[in-house]
Amino acid sequence: MPTLKPILIVEDDDSLRESLEMFLKEQGYAVLTAGSGEQGLELWRQSRPAVIILDIKLPDISGLELLPRIVSQDPEAKVIVITAFHDMETTIEAMRLGAYDYLQKPLKAPDLARVVAKALHIADATLAHQPVIAPSQVHDARRRIIGDTGEMNAIFKTIGLLTRNRATVLITGETGSGKELIARVIHDSSQHGQQPFVTVDCTTLVGNLMESELFGHERGAFTGAVENKRGRLELAGQGTIFFDEIGELPLLLQAKLLRFLENREFTRVGGTQVQRSQARIITATNRNLQELVQQGRFRQDLLFRLKVVTIQVPPLRDRAGDLPKLVNYFLGQINEELGIGVNRVEHQAMERLAAHAWPGNVRELKNVLTKAAMDSRGRVLLAEAVGETLALALAEPAPVPSRKLSTLEEVEHQHILFALNEHDWNISATARALGISRPTLRKRMGHFSLLRKV
Repeated sequence: MPTLKPILIVEDDDSLRESLEMFLKEQGYAVLTAGSGEQGLELWRQSRPAVIILDIKLPDISGLELLPRIVSQDPEAKVIVITAFHDMETTIEAMRLGAYDYLQKPLKAPDLARVVAKALHIADATLAHQPVIAPSQVHDARRRIIGDTGEMNAIFKTIGLLTRNRATVLITGETGSGKELIARVIHDSSQHGQQPFVTVDCTTLVGNLMESELFGHERGAFTGAVENKRGRLELAGQGTIFFDEIGELPLLLQAKLLRFLENREFTRVGGTQVQRSQARIITATNRNLQELVQQGRFRQDLLFRLKVVTIQVPPLRDRAGDLPKLVNYFLGQINEELGIGVNRVEHQAMERLAAHAWPGNVRELKNVLTKAAMDSRGRVLLAEAVGETLALALAEPAPVPSRKLSTLEEVEHQHILFALNEHDWNISATARALGISRPTLRKRMGHFSLLRKV
């Protein structure tokens, strides 16, 4: 239903002004008109219309000068700038100064009707919905995990217990569910929270640089090693080293990480001096590590070392009760990051958010809210903006997981381990299956440290 507040048209072209007035009245709106900037400003002060249609080229004052005077006094005003200028600079400047939208002449009736209707809808929605975020609310800069479901409360209790020790932690859960956030909260809450938090993305560890990234190297250890380098374990100090997507760690590096976990000692590549590290090890994965063990792609003994404490993060679809709190929290972040002021949510917008399956979990939620908040162009998160953003997300094809190429040695290691598991580590049966002799198999097993069941 059209708003009771009038629409103000500020346009010096008599013919166009009359045409716009007639068109909008036919749409059911009350209309005020002005032929100059000063007259338009006076009418605006008297009636405070929710929507102003403002021409840029006026006889007494530029629309670009009038625009900031209006929005500075009434940030809720929706100013639709119209102009015959078709240049990039003018468009950018108008939007920078606070225009709600920008239409080029000659105006098209459907475009004008759509923009006016949406602007008025925003104005009406602002009055109809109470703020969910106080205007003076300052976003809490501390890292926080939002949720009060039973599973989330159990996670909070576990984090509380971990503040008393340096136990190794394995965090499992779907992509985007907040595994790294939990790792950071564990770190921040501990007595070593002021020490470094160092992240290792296991999907990016490639080639001969893998060991150097973790343990560092000495000058001259390999081609390109022109100076000593401290690895991630050294950089972490007494803090935390977080292995993200630990399931992607190559088998050769799994063995080296296992040896470190057993005695907390390591040497730099090309070095002889033994280094020690007391950094807490936290790992995370969206894979089923036990399945990877059965496939010969992850070491069972390493898995035992990593899962001293296991935290299973529930997907967002299983935390429906947490959605409103997450929306409010993320809107606070988004307002601060983007300098906008969305503090209300349309009821239909929340319904659409609640109906979504969230395959990307909380990460997807924040991305959707960010785009929808920008597209809403006001203080209310609109159902239309949320729906359009979700439709785009559903239309995008699912990403194909990238797979790094393994070295021949890694392939051989994985193939031998898989064959051993298939034949319950029976040396004779495994050698026959691989087409090699028992001595050759034992030699290769020794090379890859596959001695667990021999």
